[in-house]
Amino acid sequence: MITVAAVDDDPLVLQGLPAWLAPADSGLVVIELAQSVDELLRGRGRDADVVLLDVWLGDGSTVGDNVAAVTEAGPAVVTISTQDHTDLIVESIEAGALSYVHKSPDPTEIRAAVRAAAARHKFMTPALAFALRSDQRPTRPSLSLQETESLRLYASGLRMTDVARRLGVKPSTAKGYLDRVRAKYDDAGRAARTKLDLRERALEDGILRPSTTVLGPRPLRRVTG
Repeated sequence: MITVAAVDDDPLVLQGLPAWLAPADSGLVVIELAQSVDELLRGRGRDADVVLLDVWLGDGSTVGDNVAAVTEAGPAVVTISTQDHTDLIVESIEAGALSYVHKSPDPTEIRAAVRAAAARHKFMTPALAFALRSDQRPTRPSLSLQETESLRLYASGLRMTDVARRLGVKPSTAKGYLDRVRAKYDDAGRAARTKLDLRERALEDGILRPSTTVLGPRPLRRVTG
């Protein structure tokens, strides 16, 4: 059974959340509801497996500070909101949240995010992927189409020769793309020296989905532009 707590400054949302999110057959149980992170951490919420945290609370706190406080106490964090504010979503992920889910009448996606977070896995949702792609801050490198595709393929597990085959280019050209990717991340102050580093950057920036693993080479038309 996965224990869940929630922080939201809308009491109506909190009131309906247990029945909506965690019916008897869901494998989830809501153990704490709070209107602020301080309230959550004073109660049973600090012992939850996962905390659902609204990115925008009316108490003057920031989502980055809230995520950091909760994760430091132990629970994993999934952030939520009815409005997809790119800056707040990205701030929450950088502070340690494992996913962001848009509030909707269908709880399927948020349950999946909670289950992934309970296992300490990141979970990419369409809203999160869009926010990461839309992030134009200096810490997010501007990659060309070729660089983005080479990063996606290499970070998914392919060898350099297979990346080149997929792109329809020579291995030296594919290596050049990845060298430029590494340099751009390095300039942005984000580690990208190892293959594991590159996979983490690709996941953080929405270039690669967490479940993506490419098992074998297959030809791909040359990427241009």
